[in-house]
Amino acid sequence: MRLPLCILLLCLLPRLLLAEACLIESTDDGVAIRMCQQNLSIPPQLFRDSFCQPQIHQREFRVDMLESCPDGAYGICQQASSEGVAYHQSIHYYSDPDDAPYLKVWCEQHSQGSWLEPEAQQPQ
Repeated sequence: MRLPLCILLLCLLPRLLLAEACLIESTDDGVAIRMCQQNLSIPPQLFRDSFCQPQIHQREFRVDMLESCPDGAYGICQQASSEGVAYHQSIHYYSDPDDAPYLKVWCEQHSQGSWLEPEAQQPQ
């Protein structure tokens, strides 16, 4: 009975290795930015060294690596892809819920992702 469990764990191992996220928060005096990128299929080193390194002129950020994105996002772009690559991630947004309509359009049209509003999924 132990052999099937070991095989199952070995099958899940690649998915567990990819279970990582980066929480990105602005640390300057500009408009507050707080978002989290959950890795779905990006090679781990590429995810950490490229995808989790925001490059916005004259902005400063803190990046914290986590196992998964924290709860509390007002919107999530699931299965988002970047132009020209076949990798996927889910992007969780926390900063300003008023940005949701714009981010939803960007998610669905540019990133080929699907938009989820977690609060709308909870029973009232």
